[in-house]
Order: sequence, then structure tokens, then C-alpha cells
Amino acid sequence: MITNQRQHRITRSQMKNFHDAIARAEHDGPTPGVDRRLHVAMIDGMRSQLEDLRGEVSEYEALREGRIKKRVFHSLLEIPRALIEGRIARRLTQRELGDKLGIPEQQVQRYERTGYSGVSIARLQEVADALEIRVTKTVEYDVKRPRRGVTRARERPRGARRAAAGTKTGTMAIIEKGDTAMASSSKTGKAAASAAGKTLRSKSASSAAKKAAASDLAQVGNRKVTSKTAASAAGKTLASNAASKTAKKAAASDLSQAARKKR
Repeated sequence: MITNQRQHRITRSQMKNFHDAIARAEHDGPTPGVDRRLHVAMIDGMRSQLEDLRGEVSEYEALREGRIKKRVFHSLLEIPRALIEGRIARRLTQRELGDKLGIPEQQVQRYERTGYSGVSIARLQEVADALEIRVTKTVEYDVKRPRRGVTRARERPRGARRAAAGTKTGTMAIIEKGDTAMASSSKTGKAAASAAGKTLRSKSASSAAKKAAASDLAQVGNRKVTSKTAASAAGKTLASNAASKTAKKAAASDLSQAARKKR
């Protein structure tokens, strides 16, 4: 890329040299001992270089003449080139830009020669401000929406993740209780048995109500058997000499719970 008038003059001189060399090669033909195909390939190579130089000169002159007024960014890596083009379009020399920034001309030359490599964002903005460049690039975010009904575990609050994880014991207990437990949760022990018995004896109760009452009686009976079994096992543990302190402590706790249930 041509960045100043000196480079522009040198490039135009190189273009003239290539043009003259191509004309001589076409006029003289291949030298003795050189295959004609090789000679043609050499001419094609010089033409390609000439076209590259012509493109650089054309771009520089278009910027200087104000025919290029903006560019579209496709990457942040294009910012340095845009700053160089902005200076040329503003018709400022590297020395004049250095004066605006308060730095030597040589520093601006290094900036542009290295593509502003290692320069901070703040300095790039200072250069853009000095050149009165307006940046209106739209940044598009790659937003990936989660599938409907699926919540990523890492997006939940920490407390929610712990509650969702739970323990195997707690989770299984909730599953086993189910919706049926909710229907009779307010009736326990004798009260539940009494209510179920009345329903079964009633002639006006529907078959569905009697079926539910029979289920309640069965649950009460199961609880009593379970309580007696637990109490018996706890008593044996407390009476055993071989049981550890931890086991006896757990057995005493079971007996205490059984006593509270009886009350």
C-alpha cells in the first residue's frame, strides 16, 4: 500500500520501468538458448507485477482526490488500514498527523509500516479523532438461544442447582409419596382410620369414596406394623452388648420417635 507522496513517485517510476521492459521483451523475442515458452512466462510475470503497481497507484490517487469516502469493515484487523486511508483522504502528510498527535513523523511512519502493531486502543482512537474519522461499524452478536423447556444447569443459581440435585434418598421419598399422599396428608393415625370407617359404613358414599377409604385404612395399618417393627428392632439394639455407641444412639432416637407417634 502506498502511504505517502514519495512512495507514489517511486511506484510510478517502477511502473514505467516494467512497461518499457515488457515492450523490449515483446519486440526482441527470446534470447538464443531460451525456450519461447519461458520467454512468454517471463513477460506474463512482468505484466502481473505492473498490474499490482497500477492498482496501488490508482487506489492512492482515488483517496487523495476524495473519490473514496468510506470503507466497510469485515474485521477489526482492517482498522489500521482504515486509519492510513483516512489520513490520505484527509490529504495530511505523516508529519502533519504527527504534529496533531504530538509525536515525531518517524513514529507515524513506524505505525503505518507495521500496521499499528502493538498500539493501544486508546492510541488508535486518538489517531481516528485527529483524522476526524467517524466509526459506525455495527457489531453483531452470536446469540444462541437454549431449546424450549431446557434450562442449562450452569445458568441456574447455585442454590437452585443444589436443590435440583438433592439426594437419592430425598428424591425417592418424594417420588414414592406422590399425589396420593397429598390427599390424606391432613388425616393421620386414629382420625384417618375413624373417617375411613365411617365412609365404608355409609350407604350414600360412592364407590370411589369407599375405595379411597379402604386405601387409607390400609396405610394406617401399615404404619402401625412399621412402628412396632422399628420399636422392636430398636429395643434389641439397646439390649445388645455388641452394638456400638452410634447404633445405640440411633436406636434410642427411633424409640423416641415411636413414642411420639403413639401420643
